[in-house]
Amino acid sequence: MPTITRLPLITPAQSLALAATLVLPTVAQGPVIRRPGAVRLAGMADADARAVRLLGRLRARYGDGPLLARLPGRGLAVLPLAAADVRRVLEDRAFTPANAEKRGALAHFQPDGVLITREPGLRERRRELNERVLCPGAGAFDHVAEEESALLPRAGTLTWPQWHAAHGRIARRVVLGDAARDDVRLTALLDRLRRDANWSSLRGHRTDVRDAFRRRLAAHLERAEPGSLAARLAAARATPEVHAEGQVPHWLFAFDAAGIAGYRALALLASFHGDGLPRDGGFPRASVLESLRLWPTTPAILRDVAGPNPWDLPEGTLVVIYAPYVNRAEPGDAYRPELWLGGGDAWAGVPFSAGFAACPARELVLSTTSALLRAFLRERSAVPSLTLEDPLPATFDHIRLRFAVKPVER
Repeated sequence: MPTITRLPLITPAQSLALAATLVLPTVAQGPVIRRPGAVRLAGMADADARAVRLLGRLRARYGDGPLLARLPGRGLAVLPLAAADVRRVLEDRAFTPANAEKRGALAHFQPDGVLITREPGLRERRRELNERVLCPGAGAFDHVAEEESALLPRAGTLTWPQWHAAHGRIARRVVLGDAARDDVRLTALLDRLRRDANWSSLRGHRTDVRDAFRRRLAAHLERAEPGSLAARLAAARATPEVHAEGQVPHWLFAFDAAGIAGYRALALLASFHGDGLPRDGGFPRASVLESLRLWPTTPAILRDVAGPNPWDLPEGTLVVIYAPYVNRAEPGDAYRPELWLGGGDAWAGVPFSAGFAACPARELVLSTTSALLRAFLRERSAVPSLTLEDPLPATFDHIRLRFAVKPVER
């Protein structure tokens, strides 16, 4: 095993502070599905801001290079802080996305998913399938978002449960077809498995729940409704070892994060643009990306060392990219939609990860979520219960956020 000589090792006290300030709040809020009570407490304490400040102090003390820490119960962990090092980790296949904690968590509901596939050849075939199915073309599902937007309040109050339910219907229609629109039982079963996944390998697998979820999902996939991702998956004719149907739970899971990003983006649009927003322009898309930059729905991007690497790290070393820090370290804490409107080269963090394991559904998610925002704001104005202003808070409790809604007069 190589000796680590190139990275500074922070002190035991600093490692303990890192575990208490960064790791514990992230785990407590739920890495796979949010725990509302913990999200509320984190928002009240601005927990992410504490972690960002701690990393800033450590960077000032040790320099711009990655930091090496010993985390209780995990051993060695590396934290890249500079943009160049974040890119290096995400683009180098020596750092596998099939991280031990991630495998323990996602195995509860998607044991065959590409994200936790360790065999390089199989991972590449699964990745290729995901890319082929999840790139249906710009605007392919905008009509679904527009139809579901029409059912949201036109006057009165918009709450997170209402938005979340609409986004769940959009996800089921996009992935499985219109016949799955009202199958809330499917989503409830998946959410039950995701709550177990929050505990990673510390919680045993609920085979009864997983079997019930798989049977229900299989019925929708067998129908392969025309126009849905399920139909595209069936047409792809993947080989058995790729386990095509095993990729679908992640699509449903990942769409949930898009709902959070879109709801926070609505708060950004209402706070910074109000009724002056050019409703058919690019601001909805840019605001979704800014939402993901400012408040990442995946706070910690995890990798495990799986081969020779630039820092001579031993295999199995945990690498943690703390997105709330790296997304703000250079672009800052202000609302900056221009990062996404001008096509510039400025570093804007990793809202969809990056490199060979970047989200293959990036454009699909952005298109659908932007369409929902455009359709909603085309007929309504919305005033958030919390008006955002620069500098923006590092922690944002979307669950308690509400909007006062009224029709737009034409």
